[in-house]
Amino acid sequence: MSRGSNSAPNYNDLLKKTEHYDKDERYMAISDLCEALKRNAAHANSENNNNAAASSSTPQIDSQTERRICSAVLSLLDDSSNDVQTVAVKTLGVLLMTVQEEQVNEIADRICGLMLDPSKSALRDVYAIGLKTLVETVPDSMGNAVSHHLIGRLIDGVHTNSNTSPSSSPSSGDDKNSEEIVLACLNVLTDLLTRFGSSSNSITMQHEPLLNVSLLQLGSPRPIVRKRAGTTISVLATVMSD
Repeated sequence: MSRGSNSAPNYNDLLKKTEHYDKDERYMAISDLCEALKRNAAHANSENNNNAAASSSTPQIDSQTERRICSAVLSLLDDSSNDVQTVAVKTLGVLLMTVQEEQVNEIADRICGLMLDPSKSALRDVYAIGLKTLVETVPDSMGNAVSHHLIGRLIDGVHTNSNTSPSSSPSSGDDKNSEEIVLACLNVLTDLLTRFGSSSNSITMQHEPLLNVSLLQLGSPRPIVRKRAGTTISVLATVMSD
């Protein structure tokens, strides 16, 4: 049940309900949790602006609860309900504005691993959106740390799943799965370059392997892969060292 906007949320209650067997209960729980986190984010911003009146109405989330919230939201990315998954991804965008760098890195590692997992093809789009949300939302101060956690794994994801044989086509399930992983990795790499390509040492150190693996995709038999690789290369060219 939704609370009034001035009531302090009971995070323990909401976290328990995210594990409920009824998908409607899980949906309401993650929706209420998302709204509570929005209020917490607004409270954090008001504190930064020295707004004492706002800071008195919303308690700070302690580090233990913060970790539990992160775990719950990540778990719901793999929920059986598409509606729950969608709100979980939305919640990540809010959560990333307030949690500590340790939790942000944990979220980045977890979503990236899920996106690269060949057995998770049915939910790959959800994970890719979650990772895209993370890259677009995370504070600038955490950009290098997030880049460090993602850049190497994404490059490896492209390299491991590449198919550049002219006679090949994604006719089998495995080939299609590999193509989806390559496309997802190139998409997130492009976002990472766009957001942090000029400021992250972690990305700078990977310019050459990133260029090489992207150039390799220009030999793919699939036009969509070639197009996605071209986009990644064009963004890389704007930030790459001479």
